[in-house]
Amino acid sequence: MSSVDEVAAELRKLVEQKIRRIEQDLGDPLYYIEKDFDKVIERYPVAVVEFSAPWCNPCKAYTPVFRRVARRLIEEYNGKVLFAYLDTDKLPETADRYNVENIPTTIIFVNGHVADVIMGATTESRLEDKVRSILKEVVGGK
Repeated sequence: MSSVDEVAAELRKLVEQKIRRIEQDLGDPLYYIEKDFDKVIERYPVAVVEFSAPWCNPCKAYTPVFRRVARRLIEEYNGKVLFAYLDTDKLPETADRYNVENIPTTIIFVNGHVADVIMGATTESRLEDKVRSILKEVVGGK
């Protein structure tokens, strides 16, 4: 890789990070995992992680569904649930560790351990029902 390519790659990375920060400031409910995966998911009783990639067309269609469910459940279970996005191109070792072979894949963690896996894009109602069911079991609620 030439130095120009390296600089371009670094600039792309910085721009992506800045865009994520802006989205979060504007109310994006997703936490973008870039390092310390275990530490991040262990901070919440329930963590719902979308394993995805920016180039993946099914992922592009699914992420807005994931965000809508995240907004509702984060509001309802404030502090008890994390909805996060993991770019499998940036953290392939984490995807490999959880046997993520197809994207999007959603993994629901309870106290840092895998509780459920949804392979592929799913409907808003199915995602919400699965996460809500686990939340009720783990933290109580509606």
